[in-house]
Amino acid sequence: MMLHSYRKRLEADLATWTAAGLIQPEQALGIRRAVQASGSGNRLPALLGLLGGLLLASSVLAFVAANWDLVPRLGKLSGILILIVAALATAHRFDRAQARLAGDAAATTATLIFGAGVALVGQMYHLPADWPVGSALVGIGALAVAALMRSDGALIIAFACMIAWLFGVHDVRGTGANLWYLAFFLPALALALGRGNRAVHHMAVLAALAWLVLIVGSSTFHNAEMGTHIAYLLFVAVCFIGLGLLALDGRLPALLSACTAWGLLGYVGVIGLQLSRVLEPAGAVAGFAASRVIVSGLLALGAVGALLAFLPDRRSAVAMAAALVLAMATSLVFWSGAGQSFGGRVVVSALVLLSSSAMIIAGAVMGQRRVSLAGAGAFGVAVIVLLYRTVGTLLDQSLFFLAGGVLLIAIAAGMRMLLQRFGALQPGGAA
Repeated sequence: MMLHSYRKRLEADLATWTAAGLIQPEQALGIRRAVQASGSGNRLPALLGLLGGLLLASSVLAFVAANWDLVPRLGKLSGILILIVAALATAHRFDRAQARLAGDAAATTATLIFGAGVALVGQMYHLPADWPVGSALVGIGALAVAALMRSDGALIIAFACMIAWLFGVHDVRGTGANLWYLAFFLPALALALGRGNRAVHHMAVLAALAWLVLIVGSSTFHNAEMGTHIAYLLFVAVCFIGLGLLALDGRLPALLSACTAWGLLGYVGVIGLQLSRVLEPAGAVAGFAASRVIVSGLLALGAVGALLAFLPDRRSAVAMAAALVLAMATSLVFWSGAGQSFGGRVVVSALVLLSSSAMIIAGAVMGQRRVSLAGAGAFGVAVIVLLYRTVGTLLDQSLFFLAGGVLLIAIAAGMRMLLQRFGALQPGGAA
């Protein structure tokens, strides 16, 4: 959680607890002082030093580039090596002095200089223009620095270079899964699992997601395969959501909690794309379940089952499982060919709206605002798609929205009555 958001929420909670008599004002003051003492103000000098070091490195590189033609080749190579060694020595010195952020900045600077050196050496010796190979070389160097110097910045650069190499090879060869990528990714993932930096966690998850997305191959956006690809991406998003929520609950390594944001983002985008395709006559043609779709679907069902089995709050587990299963059911309707009929389009539309509504409920129950926002985003995307591509005639569309609105209001009223009956909501309280 970001420190500013945490403090803002804590202030609101302290005021509520003090007013309710749960804690004394003196205790609230003590909590505020403890949080203030553990704040990030003492990290500001190191952060400014990091930014200053990066600017100094940029200044040196710009100066060398401006006078590049005047420097002999041996001088160029020597200069690059001297800069790298000096930056790494500085990083080691800061690390021994327990100045971790400054040391990380110096190690990251060394990695950036190495990357610039690879490009300059290639230009100097007129090597073939093969930027994916260059990305791989920089990634290997960054991975070595991340391992030896425990640099989070170098590890982030390594993941970025891996992704660039993966897409570069995919663009050149037009292939899907690249198993050589795992030789880069798995060692970097092993390093990332031991780091507490959230940027590292997100880059690791993004690197995994890039490989999974490119498994679909070069025909990702081919019309005949679109339905199959959409289903595969939807199942991947479900798997990511399940892994992320289990990690947030402490069941899995903290790194996997970064899967939640990417899974929810994929859920919003893919479910809207699925609905848009089914409502299009040419896009509602029955598809087929490729092997990768079947495997990803089984894994997604496993993730849903894990949520039901391990999340301590049964209400949030059931609501989230319902949201994910309803979303996955849209692919079954597509494969059956029912999406070509009016009734099938109504079913898919209803499934999408019910799934997004369940997602909102799950986020509210488990206290995860990002989950509720994803559900609200999916609901809004679905409404926009339905207004753009009508379910039958405009009159049919009007009746569909009317029935959906009445159903949701009825569910809300029923939930309120149940909560009041079981004492979870005081009479006269807000819904």
